[in-house]
Amino acid sequence: MGVVISNSSGTPIYEQIETQLRASILAGEIPVGQTLPSLRQFAADLRVSVITVTRAYNDLVAEGLVRSEHGRGFVVLDVDPETASALLQSRVDEVITELVIAARHARLSRTDIQTRLDQTWSTDD
Repeated sequence: MGVVISNSSGTPIYEQIETQLRASILAGEIPVGQTLPSLRQFAADLRVSVITVTRAYNDLVAEGLVRSEHGRGFVVLDVDPETASALLQSRVDEVITELVIAARHARLSRTDIQTRLDQTWSTDD
């Protein structure tokens, strides 16, 4: 499970975990029916508290992306493709807003941002 935690980020660690897992689930990178890593193992792997991972998992349960099954752990649920697409687009909108704020602070123009976006887009193919 490719979750990367930043201790220097202003975003709480549980939210970083939740955001990355949500994106992986919605993009189909974690298949329906697969169990997420156990709370203790994932916490140990990420070097965070079990409470932090529990918070992230419980938020995903509340969103209807996973469910807790006795004896199995947290299992990924089937998500309606339209719902998944809407949630992913919402995340893109959030990131764009963050980008615009950062660009304005850096005094970058729309052209500067478009150039950087085009460069990044072409290198990720």
